[in-house]
Amino acid sequence: MSQTAHTTLGKKHQFRINSNGSLGIDITNLKPASFEDGDPSKPYIGQAGLWISVQDELNNYHTAVQYLSAEDSFDFWPGPIDTLTGQTGDITTWDKVWKVTQLEIDNHKANFNSGEYIIPASILNWPAQGSGGFSKFLAPFVDVNKNKTYDPEYGDYPAIKGIEAAYTIFNDLADEHTSSFGQDIGIEVQLMAYTLASSSKIFLEYFIINRSSTDYTNAKIGFFIDGKCGNKRDNYAGTLETYPQTVFVYNADSLDEGFFENQRPYVLASFLNENLSSSICFNDKTGINGSPEINQDFINYSIGKWKNSTDLVVGGDGTGPGVSTSIIFPQSDESKPLFWPEELSSNDSGSRTIMGFASFSLFNAGDYKKMDIAIDVGTVNSLQNIRDSIREKSSTSLSYFKEISSSKRGPIQPYFGIYPNPSNGTFTITNVPTGSEFFITNNQGVKVFYEKRLQESKILCNIKLSPGIYWVELITEQNTRVKKLCITQ
Repeated sequence: MSQTAHTTLGKKHQFRINSNGSLGIDITNLKPASFEDGDPSKPYIGQAGLWISVQDELNNYHTAVQYLSAEDSFDFWPGPIDTLTGQTGDITTWDKVWKVTQLEIDNHKANFNSGEYIIPASILNWPAQGSGGFSKFLAPFVDVNKNKTYDPEYGDYPAIKGIEAAYTIFNDLADEHTSSFGQDIGIEVQLMAYTLASSSKIFLEYFIINRSSTDYTNAKIGFFIDGKCGNKRDNYAGTLETYPQTVFVYNADSLDEGFFENQRPYVLASFLNENLSSSICFNDKTGINGSPEINQDFINYSIGKWKNSTDLVVGGDGTGPGVSTSIIFPQSDESKPLFWPEELSSNDSGSRTIMGFASFSLFNAGDYKKMDIAIDVGTVNSLQNIRDSIREKSSTSLSYFKEISSSKRGPIQPYFGIYPNPSNGTFTITNVPTGSEFFITNNQGVKVFYEKRLQESKILCNIKLSPGIYWVELITEQNTRVKKLCITQ
């Protein structure tokens, strides 16, 4: 299935974003697409993206991973998920990455009502709203005329962060998973990537939405970076285990032959709004800490274990024997008892893919998880302390994030709940925002109940309905949400 659309953000660090959410890689040939100043001889990243596992009510694992080990081996495809039917959007239609600059937005705000002004395609075609059963609100926008409709001709405009932003929406339902070889989860992911002026940082804002009808447990939502750093055969990896927690890959010696030469490159991913529960890395060999080959390998890495299901342990390359730990190669502070850089362990340098995970006990149907990640890159000369540079980059990423986290984008409302469900017709709806409208529709699409609530955040319903499956649709100022309701005798 074709999903080749992409765009590039950044100047000093030019970074590709693909329509299926894969990052820093040309998915048509699996070559790097993350370069210093656009120079192909200076690649920072082989690829990067999400790495997710969850468990269902039978404790079976489901996985969705963006790590590509072969061409056309995908777990994600472009497009949203229909909130009523569970079907995905047409891949060709949604094979897009929408990019807009703050300069374009400022010009639009100043001139939209001018007779000679032509709205640029980046604003005119912004995917602000879905149709049919897709979520009514997708890419964030400022509703100037407050009619709950994206009307750029009347002054509405994309709500972005930074000076340049790219948006894409993708899901893990459109086809069989051939990256992690696991069962699908049923997630829709909305990604906003953005950059700041005169900065090498790429910020990633993920909204990961459970569009399935399954309440998952033990959710591990991770982000990985396959560090290229010029010559990928002479790298090390590490973790900053104190906030802001960061995973990174760096050149292991003082000379990066054929690429950055006497400059030592590095790449890092900082977790800005969630704490890491674990980090782990692998090389490109076939050992227990090598590249994942079967679904259990992808699961094991997500739960902080090696491919043979043994624990990560302190010391050496982490494969043991030794004391179990959850963080690989911690390097936040040389004075701490657990300071474990690879060079002090005399590890062989080589290819490194490192990932960090945030852990959530529940990921219920209709719920969402927000993840904010900052990718940054840099080089140091052979005499500089590379860890100091990485720590400084991580700290400034957090500072910038705090400054811009009061974005114009409205928060996604907590997903409403229904209990008991199944029900005999008497049930309670929770987390209902003021002024919401809600409908109940049967499986044939016929509305059987409607009500608008002005004040209450909790609604007690006592409705005579025939046994069967119904859909409760809640419409707020920001979005439309749907949840399944089962009526029994």
